[in-house]
Amino acid sequence: MSSPALRDNLRLALTVAVVNGFATLTGLAFAMYASLAVLSVTVGNYGNTLELGRQRLIGTTIGAIVVFYGYRAWGHLPVLVALPLALLLARVIAGSLRLTVGYSVCCFVVIMGWLTHEQQLDIWIPLRLFWTAFGIIMALLSLRLFWPSRARIEQRQGLLQLLVDLGETLQEFLHNTPVDQRRRALTHRLRGLRNSLLSLRDQRVNALRELGPLATQHPVAQLWELLDQACEALMLDLDELRRLQAPNWQAWGLEPQHEAALTYSRAVAERLLRWQSVLRRSLTLQAPPPEPRPALPLECLRSAQADQAYAQLSPEQLQCVASRLVVLNRIDHTLESTERRWQALLQ
Repeated sequence: MSSPALRDNLRLALTVAVVNGFATLTGLAFAMYASLAVLSVTVGNYGNTLELGRQRLIGTTIGAIVVFYGYRAWGHLPVLVALPLALLLARVIAGSLRLTVGYSVCCFVVIMGWLTHEQQLDIWIPLRLFWTAFGIIMALLSLRLFWPSRARIEQRQGLLQLLVDLGETLQEFLHNTPVDQRRRALTHRLRGLRNSLLSLRDQRVNALRELGPLATQHPVAQLWELLDQACEALMLDLDELRRLQAPNWQAWGLEPQHEAALTYSRAVAERLLRWQSVLRRSLTLQAPPPEPRPALPLECLRSAQADQAYAQLSPEQLQCVASRLVVLNRIDHTLESTERRWQALLQ
């Protein structure tokens, strides 16, 4: 089932066969409308199928109401006069509800009921509605039961893996290895992380379709966007760390500040892994980790020992230290902002 087109066609054929088998067992009339509903609304993803099914069911209902009462009101008139009046009424109602696909279905039901089933509307309308609803339900179930679309699952797994990769990349950058070696390794890792992020963005269109017509307002989709923004910001910060000159902390008398920066960076990497651990527990939206978020220890930057060390540094050396600390402060802001907005999605 590696080919999406083959998978979709087999799913459609299997669903139609199941619907026809059930219709045969019931022995009810007009069962063909169930198969027609399956064929007309199944489009390969749950969101679009749900929207097409909703419009088709609404359009069928409006058409049934119009033909039922319209035939009783205008049935004595010539068909060239009565049918256009009924169609005009159906078009007005469907247009006021802003139907697109359901608009044509509504008019089709009016024409079929008026010209073909005018003597059996009492039987034809309930069965038409029943079989249409049954076909739509079966189409939706088929997308969940028979080779379900995995775009939403793959989007979630991809973002979680990206968090793991970011945490591991930051931890690797902290290893006590030569600067040039660390920079080469980080350059390679960042290239892979960017490619993964771009690939996830390309796939997100299909994942959003699975969430339905209001996907952008879905909390899960909003969390995807939030994690996307956080990952992008952290990649930019890592890239800047790669390009910045590494301060000579020990020689400049800033060993405590260096140790504080390393401790905070390790805590950030562990926090990203905690995000992944929390989110992988369930497909539903989860709260941020309950543990306190790591904070940049700014108090260690303003001590008597630190002020004495700063006084002995040149402007270029001070700028080197400040640039490194500014990047860490941006990372701190990214974590704080992401978790605050994440928590807001739960309310």
